[in-house]
Amino acid sequence: MTMHAARQQSSDGQSAAETEAGIRHLPIAAPLAWLTAGWKTLIHAPGPSLLYGLVFAVLCFLVTSLSLSNPGFTTAFLTGLLLIGPFLATGLYVAARQYAEGERVSIRAGLELIWERRDSLGMFALFLGLVMAAWVRFSALLFAFKVDAFAPTAYNWEGFLAGSFDPVIVGFFVLIGGILALVVFVTSAVAIPMIADRDVGTITAMATSYRAVKQNPLAMACWAALIVVITVLGILSWFIAMVFLFPLLGYATWYSYRHIVE
Repeated sequence: MTMHAARQQSSDGQSAAETEAGIRHLPIAAPLAWLTAGWKTLIHAPGPSLLYGLVFAVLCFLVTSLSLSNPGFTTAFLTGLLLIGPFLATGLYVAARQYAEGERVSIRAGLELIWERRDSLGMFALFLGLVMAAWVRFSALLFAFKVDAFAPTAYNWEGFLAGSFDPVIVGFFVLIGGILALVVFVTSAVAIPMIADRDVGTITAMATSYRAVKQNPLAMACWAALIVVITVLGILSWFIAMVFLFPLLGYATWYSYRHIVE
């Protein structure tokens, strides 16, 4: 056997192993265990955890404050947090991995590991970025379609609130936003933690995530609902609670991956 053939066989074997990662069947209450484990990790490493949360909260607050003059964009951004949140929490997945392996939680070591996984993580970030860009553009077009763009109140809160009670706007907003959120959740539920942990390819990670959701529909639906509720609570607190809630969700997502994927 030639060296090239041996490398090809090894590569094929690795790909097959990645694709066939086992998926455990979990009870519907499993997300509560993930949150509990996430909270224990946060308590164990409060410094790095709260730093991640603080950076995220400040970033969200600044962007939201700058967009308050355009309420349509503000709404699109806040809902878009649910779409790109899995990628923004990558550092937390690495921190949870360090804690699970008995290592000291180190932001520097975490950034080094993220850099090593930059190819697959970059591809996933591009995917989520395109989804969020499409969502922001759709929201703007929908608002412009229903509200006269030349009216003095078209892009202030008075015009926005007037359009928000239109059933057509609300219906399309919920429908399209729900579809995009479902696509992102199904493809990223365990994908990014898996990339950070095993350095698998983007497609393999997305396929594994799909199988995880498909084989645990009730548990994953419960988990998705908890993510939405916790995120809304963080937004309603003007992102102050996000200092704690963001690392909690990030760590819990890591444990969801470890419990689902064999």
